[in-house]
Amino acid sequence: MEKSCKDIKQMLVNYADGQLSQSDSSKVAEHLAKCEECRKVLDALQKSLELAGVIWADGLAETENIRIPAAKTRKIHWSRYAVIAASILLVATASVMWHTFTRPKASELTFAEIERKINESGSAAQLLAAADLLSSQPGGQQYAMQRYNDVIASFPETNQSAEARRHLQSLLERR
Repeated sequence: MEKSCKDIKQMLVNYADGQLSQSDSSKVAEHLAKCEECRKVLDALQKSLELAGVIWADGLAETENIRIPAAKTRKIHWSRYAVIAASILLVATASVMWHTFTRPKASELTFAEIERKINESGSAAQLLAAADLLSSQPGGQQYAMQRYNDVIASFPETNQSAEARRHLQSLLERR
């Protein structure tokens, strides 16, 4: 199947009905002369359209005698809808209240947050100790300054960050 078959198949219904422009119609005709698969699709489409026309004509004759009874009107019980709406409102309010009262308060730390802060503090202390060891070694001040900056950048909320700032200031003053 050629790449243009997809485009041609989209135009086949209008082609079969004679609804295409002269240029589009000639393009489809040229393609159909070359492509057997599209000719088969067009043939099946024409047969379907003919069958639909027969069914339509036959159906119109039968529908002339059909009488549609007037629809019965039903009285709408608004009280049912009011009860349903009130129930939904009650459930929504209860849900909001439950989430409000069961959520941990902002000042209360969860166990996971406490554990995270302990781990950060431990890591900061290890990095600070390594920086202190480097600063005491000859020529290690440059590396120590980098480690102090790492502590400050990576663990800004810890006590070790403040201590790293003091050590860094001290090293800068010695220079």
